[in-house]
This record gives sequence, structure tokens and C-alpha cells, in this order.
Amino acid sequence: MHEESKQAEKQTPRELYPVKMVNKMENNAALSNKKSLFENMKAYYESIGEDPFASLPLTFMVTSTSDPSFASFHTYFTKHRGSIWIVKPGENTNRGRGITVEKHYKEIENIVERASRYGRRTHIIQKYIENPLLYNGRKFDIRTYALATSINGNFKAYYYTEGYIRTSCRAYSKTNIADPMIHLTNDAVQKKDENYGKLESANKLSYK
Repeated sequence: MHEESKQAEKQTPRELYPVKMVNKMENNAALSNKKSLFENMKAYYESIGEDPFASLPLTFMVTSTSDPSFASFHTYFTKHRGSIWIVKPGENTNRGRGITVEKHYKEIENIVERASRYGRRTHIIQKYIENPLLYNGRKFDIRTYALATSINGNFKAYYYTEGYIRTSCRAYSKTNIADPMIHLTNDAVQKKDENYGKLESANKLSYK
């Protein structure tokens, strides 16, 4: 028997087929990019014959104020004055950057116009959940863990039942929509508040 064959017999499966672990998947923008996430969620619900907005907040994806989707938003806004909207950059942002809560049409129009001056950029205009579930009177978001594996082309994904919630520092109010400490639970936003970590350690809690 050749020496190479003898050596191969001594190797474990892991040595023969090394495991590679990554914490950022290729093409993960399909989930983490707000524009792509909306497109994928909308396509999913439509593919199973359901209205996307029976499960998702009403959403308009726009690239400019001349976009037909922006005209649809204007029509809805006119019929439902007083509604609150959350406006998010569609691509390449995180840590709460560029997200604002707005009530006035002109402010939303200005946000979209300013972005379109600097090149074609998408915005997500989404009906704000005005009566959210609260923790001790404050907003929170839910963080979950997942593991995706691919072995010999067999793709599987696992969902971990434990996770954590991130809390805001200030009591929820829909009259004060300008304060990001009330409405945005991102760590990058909340850690700038003087009360960060005083109500919960690092503004985080387990599900339990």
C-alpha cells in the first residue's frame, strides 16, 4: 500500500473534510438589507397566496418622489392624516443610522428627495406600530440566534429557542416622535443615553 494511502486511512473525517465556520454568510443582504428583506418577505407571502400586509406593517419601497410607489404612499397618507411613519434607508446601513420616525408628509418627502440627489437610493416608508408591546412601559426588540449548515450540499438551518431582548432607556410615547432613545432600540443609539444600563444590565434581558 502506498504511503499516501496509509496516511489517509489514519485521518479522521474532520481532517479529510475540514469544517469551516463563518459568522457572516455570503449574500446575507437578502435578510439584513432592509430593501431585500422587504422584497423577500413580500414575495414569500404572495407565493403562498396571502396578503403581505396582513402580517407586515404597510410598507412603501421608494427610490424618488417621482416613483409610482411614492405616489401610492401620498394617496394613503392623504386619506390617513395623523398616522406615524418610520423611514429607513433601504441599503447598506446598520446601527440605526438614517432611521427616523415622522408624522409630516413634507419631512418624508424631503428625506427621499435629499437621498435621490446623491444617486439612486431606496427608502422604506413603513407604517409605524403605534401601540407596540412594551416592557415596563418601554420599547424593546427581539434578538435570536440561528445556525446554518451545509454538508455535501445538504443545507439545513437551526433556530435556537433562547435569545434576548434589547430595551430602550426611555418610556414609550407617540407624541414625542423625535427622540430616538424612545423609538430605536439599537445598542449604538441607546448607549449614548445617560440611563443606559441603569434599568437592565446593558439594556438587555433574557426571554425568561
